[in-house]
Amino acid sequence: MNRRQRFLETMTFGAPDRPASGDYFAYDSTQQRWEREGLPPGVDLNEYFGMDFDPFQWRVPANLAVLPRYERVVVEETEEYQTVRTGGEVVKKLKNVPPPAMPVWISYPLQSRADWEDYRSRLNPDTPERLPPDLPELVAKCPDRDYPLGMWLGGTYGYMRNWWGMEQISVLLYDDPALIEEMVECLTHLSLGLLNRVLESGMQLDWVMFWEDLAYKNGPLISPSLFKRYCVPYYRAVMDRVHAAGIPVAMVDSDGDIREIVPFWLDAGVNIMHPMEVAAGMDVVSLRKQYGKRIGFFGGIDKRVLAGTRSDIRNVVLPQLRACFEEGGFIPACDHAVPPDVSFDNYRYYRELVMEASGKV
Repeated sequence: MNRRQRFLETMTFGAPDRPASGDYFAYDSTQQRWEREGLPPGVDLNEYFGMDFDPFQWRVPANLAVLPRYERVVVEETEEYQTVRTGGEVVKKLKNVPPPAMPVWISYPLQSRADWEDYRSRLNPDTPERLPPDLPELVAKCPDRDYPLGMWLGGTYGYMRNWWGMEQISVLLYDDPALIEEMVECLTHLSLGLLNRVLESGMQLDWVMFWEDLAYKNGPLISPSLFKRYCVPYYRAVMDRVHAAGIPVAMVDSDGDIREIVPFWLDAGVNIMHPMEVAAGMDVVSLRKQYGKRIGFFGGIDKRVLAGTRSDIRNVVLPQLRACFEEGGFIPACDHAVPPDVSFDNYRYYRELVMEASGKV
């Protein structure tokens, strides 16, 4: 069974030869530490660990950003940080501290409806640069690939929060519902337009992924009632097209405690949740008990535990793996990118536990 077959069988509760594997290798600082600890320099981590799924590497690179882009201007620079203005957005970043260190937003792209009018003009799904020029070549290779291919489709609240900032979007949800509806309509048009362009090219997709980041450790940043009012129509419209195209796996990526929002995604047809942040109370075992095979997972492994001792990793992770592997629909992965405080030895031990729990040692 190849990677594509194994991914599809796993995520649709079928009968894979073993559960599919995958993770989120985002940080150069993690790989650099591992190379100091014995990882061969410059290797592809997916190939090294025999992964079957990577939503960042094996995807159609659809560009959901504003196009044309705003001019990027450095407004201040010191030995420690650089402050950059891009349109209305001003961001201050540390220069010598690599991710996962976060920048500071001094201002966000949008401050007024006038800003929105210009911004929305740059969200046209038909802009040629949104899709790679070699898309026909990718389509030609599509039938023979042995890996699961998909695309990121966008989202709703997470995008609007990035445009306005959390405080301002929270006010707009109550003070200007017409503007919120305009923005969601624009996002729907962007997602559907790009998806249609890819499908009309002849590309066969195995999965789609939405991005939201709409929650923190104590719950969603948007109330369930407002999510239902403003965001659910987007998901229903896009998922209707996903289903019509026969794409079997639809995932959503959101950090934080998303439990109050999960039912809306499931009702719209989104069937896989990612990354299932344990520090925010997300528990793949309890949610599987609650929703059965309506829900699947990519994630759920506590990154803090992977930074601990071997006994911690075994005692916490192994029962979780066994419980979820029993029913399927589960690719264990770190509950966000694997951070640099996880040693190479610990990560290899964790991968051994994954194989042990799957019965394929």
